Amino acid sequence: MIRVAVLYTVVSQGRISDDLASRFVSTYHQFPVGAEHDLFIICNGGPLSLERALLFCGVASKFFPRVNTPGWDIDGYMDAARGPCKDFDMLVALGESCYFHRAGWLARLVEAWQKHGPGFYGPFSSNNVRGHLHTTAFCCSPAMLLSYPVKIVDRNGRMEFEHGQGALWRRLAARGLPVRLVTFDGEYEPRLWRTPKNILWKGDQSALLLHSNHTDRFRDGSANRKRSWQAQADSPFK
Repeated sequence: MIRVAVLYTVVSQGRISDDLASRFVSTYHQFPVGAEHDLFIICNGGPLSLERALLFCGVASKFFPRVNTPGWDIDGYMDAARGPCKDFDMLVALGESCYFHRAGWLARLVEAWQKHGPGFYGPFSSNNVRGHLHTTAFCCSPAMLLSYPVKIVDRNGRMEFEHGQGALWRRLAARGLPVRLVTFDGEYEPRLWRTPKNILWKGDQSALLLHSNHTDRFRDGSANRKRSWQAQADSPFK
């Protein structure tokens, strides 16, 4: 049995965090995950107010309050990987804007892990800047996450972690570990990340395991925005 921890980030003093957390919780209930897991609420900026914490009533969750540091969400996941989640096999890290639209999203990640082995998996792919899986949502083991050797001290470092020449996924792939885009329809290696239908910024995005602010802005955008964003995401892999 794979031990799975789902980590959801909440900005403790965030202006719209109540709205985002409410959407996360309601869709978490609406669309069963399909796999055994423990849910951890990463509280960036210290403990949540009582009102904000009560949003998670009815969700089997554990709160992990921490000081918000320059590495933002990634630092929070790393702190959890060193602490309460260190003995889990698989960490699924979800940013604050993530939410669900179809049952079985976590089951698909677990299936990919069991099929291809421990590695780096994610639901959002893009070749913009360089080929990468958005770290708005991703999964790997605690040890893999903590193997990233560069301390993130600013936004540039946060972006380097995601899509730089030394991004975490590239470091893990160089070690021979599997890296895959996972959708409801399949699992795809890096150079095939933009080939499926209805993925991030392509079609109706219905093949995605989950949605986020990135998918919403595309959905609600003009035809020009949609063409531009898809063209950027579909640029040649490098």
